[in-house]
Amino acid sequence: MKKRILIIDDEVNYGLMIKINLEQTGEFEADTATSAIAGYEKIRAQAYDLIFLDILMPKIEGNVALVEIKKMCQTPVVIMSAYVPPLQKQAILNAGAQACLEKPVPLERLLKLIHEITAHPSA
Repeated sequence: MKKRILIIDDEVNYGLMIKINLEQTGEFEADTATSAIAGYEKIRAQAYDLIFLDILMPKIEGNVALVEIKKMCQTPVVIMSAYVPPLQKQAILNAGAQACLEKPVPLERLLKLIHEITAHPSA
């Protein structure tokens, strides 16, 4: 069975690029959302194996969205952002993110991380 991935990122092209690259492997089905609110709607509608979440988004930033997502489901969340200061990174990890990656993330790194997290969801 394919793993379901949700990418929440206001950079439409970046989210679509990740979606296409993941789906081309044949291992994943991916959805995208361009805002935290759209992401919440998708999470309410179906279960995901992993969520990628951008930090800098309009209206609701990723660090706020992370807290809400953790209230909604137990799905692992990986933060992706162009730059995350060390103190903010630690706060994000303390809030429940599985990892915090700097964009752009090489596909090989994404695939490795997805396999690690989905093989051991409680890790």
